[in-house]
Amino acid sequence: MKQKKVLCAGLAAAMLMGLVPQTALAAENDILDYDFRTYDTDVSGDGWDWDASGRILTIDGLYVNADESNTNGREGVICLPEDSILYLDGDSEINVDGYGLHAIYAEGDLTVRGNDDLVVRTTSASSSVIYVYRGDINLEDNVFLEVYPEGHVLYVDEARGSDGVVNIYDKAKVEVHDPYDDNFYMMDTDELVKVTYRSPAKPTDEWLNFSEKYDKDYETITFYRKTVVDQPEEPEETPEEPEDKPEETPAETHVFQIKIGETYLVKDDEERIALDAPAYLSEDGYTMLPLRALLNVSKDGVQIDWNQKDKIATITYDDTTVVIPIEGTDKTVTINGEETTLVTAPQTVNDRAFLSLRDWCTVTGMSTDALQWDSATKTVTMTVEK
Repeated sequence: MKQKKVLCAGLAAAMLMGLVPQTALAAENDILDYDFRTYDTDVSGDGWDWDASGRILTIDGLYVNADESNTNGREGVICLPEDSILYLDGDSEINVDGYGLHAIYAEGDLTVRGNDDLVVRTTSASSSVIYVYRGDINLEDNVFLEVYPEGHVLYVDEARGSDGVVNIYDKAKVEVHDPYDDNFYMMDTDELVKVTYRSPAKPTDEWLNFSEKYDKDYETITFYRKTVVDQPEEPEETPEEPEDKPEETPAETHVFQIKIGETYLVKDDEERIALDAPAYLSEDGYTMLPLRALLNVSKDGVQIDWNQKDKIATITYDDTTVVIPIEGTDKTVTINGEETTLVTAPQTVNDRAFLSLRDWCTVTGMSTDALQWDSATKTVTMTVEK
């Protein structure tokens, strides 16, 4: 699909302006004050709410038309500090018409969560839907981005580390449309997602942690959670003689070690895997383990849905559904419809959910023999068969 790109910024801008209501255009010269790097207290406005302590921007019904005249020279329409969360609590829309003006700009790791849609249109080849400087982009839950980009969709500048730089988890999706409605004929689709880096960082296949699908009929490219098999399956060969009993593939056994305070776990004594939050000891002396990170390495096809309003996580794996209240003192979880009491209530640290070591087996169905605690080295050893 690589074609020589023809820049038609004027045409794209005209198309964009024709899509927005005239009432919105009437206030286009008002300065849009969405630079949340400058807010150190909680603030809210029409369609948005900023939690300064948690660095969480919640948008619900936000509708923005932005250009160079009403963004005061900023890098993006919405600017966020490092380790921020953009939570989609209702359908919203951002239209960008400006050279080098990004829809969302973050100075460090950015996580997009929620269960609703965000529509973004850009009219400049130098603009991005999401631009992150020296951090990762993480799309989680049921987030749905519907984008009409003239430039990049997801851009990480000066990436660091060896693990996922652009990550799509759960049911999150990015649906890319050709703004020219020409089936991407004038677009270099290899530039939709871009990652740059500087030494000593070294690019790896794990940097782009998602799958991609092109639909010619609907004229869309969709980015979604990475699948185990990301290429067409080859036809199955018919055996010359029927076998009475098909051979069973033996389960693989892996050993993971998680040390208190470390931001990574060690797989099979040789591979380091980054954690989104380190394990810790609670005030009551319980060993608290990061829920999402360990589920992703211990279970295949695990799905985590987060209800921001009620602070409830719903975990689905195999034929099991677990409902966990994350905040407060509630120790009751529901496993396949039956209530079970945990030893200690789940906790959150920096918007990451944690379970105690003693409760991990209850929630995951793992044998107690599969988890070992070394008090001398403050290390948890988890043995997993997959």
